[in-house]
Amino acid sequence: MPRMVWSKLSPIWLLLLAACVSNTPGPPTATIASTQALPQASPAATEVEVSPPTESAASLALEPLSDNFQFMQRPSSESIRVMSYNINWDSIFPDNDPKNHSLRDFNRVDAFVRVMQAIQPDVVCLQEINYLRGHDELSEFLTATMGASPDQPWQVANIRDNVIATRFDLAERGYELEKGNVRINLTQAAALIDLPDEQYGETDLHMICSHFKAGGQYGDIIERTRQADAIMAYVRDFKTPGGELDLKPGTPFILLGDFNVYETDPHLHLRTMLLGDVYDEDLYGEDLRPDWDETVLEDLEPSHNGLGEEFYTWRNDSDPFAPGLLDRIIYTDSVLGVENAFVLNTMTLSDQALAALGLMRDDVLLDAQFGYYDHLPLVVDFVLTGAP
Repeated sequence: MPRMVWSKLSPIWLLLLAACVSNTPGPPTATIASTQALPQASPAATEVEVSPPTESAASLALEPLSDNFQFMQRPSSESIRVMSYNINWDSIFPDNDPKNHSLRDFNRVDAFVRVMQAIQPDVVCLQEINYLRGHDELSEFLTATMGASPDQPWQVANIRDNVIATRFDLAERGYELEKGNVRINLTQAAALIDLPDEQYGETDLHMICSHFKAGGQYGDIIERTRQADAIMAYVRDFKTPGGELDLKPGTPFILLGDFNVYETDPHLHLRTMLLGDVYDEDLYGEDLRPDWDETVLEDLEPSHNGLGEEFYTWRNDSDPFAPGLLDRIIYTDSVLGVENAFVLNTMTLSDQALAALGLMRDDVLLDAQFGYYDHLPLVVDFVLTGAP
């Protein structure tokens, strides 16, 4: 891959960046997404499209209701429904659960069940689940949530606060992003989903579920670049024969989760994951073209209820921050196609649409009294398109 001007921060840029963030109050764990352009690459580098500026929270206070609920339907029997959701620290577990995180302040137990049963995902990436919860406990919880038979339990791979869960089988352990020189605070959940051969052939699906460092200070920005670098080193490893992990060439993979892309952030970690432009090559190796066809990855930005009007994935009307795209789904478009995608927002659905879906209007709210949305669920129906 051609060298990129911004793959390493020059001393001058480091000073400017430090000056910019040192006087800026650190955003909360969830805050506005980035709407500024990425640092410019060299002319030979691939360009990345950046989302248009988001509207202010005040301008979004009143939104029209929609009768459309067809966006929830699966487009085909061959689609693989993937969902990403930062649920806010253990809010989906009962109040008296002894493993609830110390940051847990909200209860959305019933709403989570309704959302999951309406969406009916095949694979989910959840963030802000207490790491004390084990595979078996989470499997039992999600199996009950989905109303599945105990004979067909959901499979789980988790590390830190990231959880990958699926109604399909998981391949044997060994695909976790916790190898080599990856520090524990840089690890993310990774798993190979064993897709049913009778429906999808011999192709499986690899997923990396991430929660990037929050905050707008200089150290937070650099930590996010390290997290992205670790992911790209992992991608290089499984694409290159003979390393710690080898994936079958053409195995589709998805990077998704709460990426914490802020307006004051220079997008280095997002750039790294899209372009394969490694920040610290001394520790994590050279740049790479991450997709199997030696191109960049695709950044999917679904809209609210598939209407193409609103795209934010986080919102809090009690904060001064505008809604934004903190959560992302990045994928190998050489071997994956998108049949359907949406961000679920029950607040803009009509009573008729809510009834048809078995949902309530405030199901996506974290705190209905104060209009606190926090993160919204992102859903994509992928389809396998074959080798690049």
